[in-house]
Amino acid sequence: MEASTNIDLSIVVSVFNEAEGLPSFWNELKNEFSRMTQSVEVIFVNDGSTDRSAIELETIQKEAISAQVRIIEFSRNYGHEAAMIAGIDESVGNRVICMDADLQHPPSVIGSLILEADSGADIVLAERKSRADNGFLKNAMSGLFYGLINRLSSFKLTPNSTDFFLISRPVAEVLKAHFRDRNRFIRGFIQSIGFTKAIVAFDAPARKHGSSSYSYSDLFELATTAIFSYSNKPLRISILISVMFILFTAILAVYSIDQYVRGNTPPSGYTTIILFLSTSFAALFGVIAILSLYFEKALEEQRGRPIYIVKKKN
Repeated sequence: MEASTNIDLSIVVSVFNEAEGLPSFWNELKNEFSRMTQSVEVIFVNDGSTDRSAIELETIQKEAISAQVRIIEFSRNYGHEAAMIAGIDESVGNRVICMDADLQHPPSVIGSLILEADSGADIVLAERKSRADNGFLKNAMSGLFYGLINRLSSFKLTPNSTDFFLISRPVAEVLKAHFRDRNRFIRGFIQSIGFTKAIVAFDAPARKHGSSSYSYSDLFELATTAIFSYSNKPLRISILISVMFILFTAILAVYSIDQYVRGNTPPSGYTTIILFLSTSFAALFGVIAILSLYFEKALEEQRGRPIYIVKKKN
């Protein structure tokens, strides 16, 4: 059932060790409020921060005048995806915007997201045209990620889409009711469920405070989750590889038996055999790895453990 509320807009902000930059973020967000006619609530989700983020958030909450500020504090760090879904779960606005607190999702873009929603879009994606502090390697990895997932998935992701987006209340209710995966890829969720979509392009400025908490291993894990949560093609590829090697082995066996029956001495082929065995075992372990990843994801879903645990709500 859709929520009934007098709040026009809920802004969900994921926070993890952002104490240094939170005052700047809040100042820019307040500037946007002065241009809005909508009633607004801001939901800060403190994702197990170990710095002074909790204190900074309480200060913001006490000083807030132009918007209602709520704080959700996790019992530990559950990750950015969990923080977003927790904020969506708690939101009551007719529209919901998700964004980060590091100012690489500029509050100045919020107005453009709302304009597209006013034109009838249920989902408005913020597409990053450029990122000031991205090097060649990260740009290349980003392009590789979107290219790979679009080849493996049955639907196409908008290249350079981000976790900065606006969704309508009906979309938020769908996410709350049905998309409770432990292995989450929310920007994929919202692009795969239909509804009317629009895109707003923006340039991401360089990070002003602190450093990104996303390491290359985190990015790899996100890519793995996205691929294995949204596509069964790796399973089909592993089946194809298995069938190819079964056929090749069968042909080799028939050839060997034929040579034995004919009384022919098989030609010397030590190198061929070694190469065949090495390739076969490499393919075999590759297939096992793919199956193991699917089994891991399925096991996590089967356990049914909570996506996040809330320690405190203000």
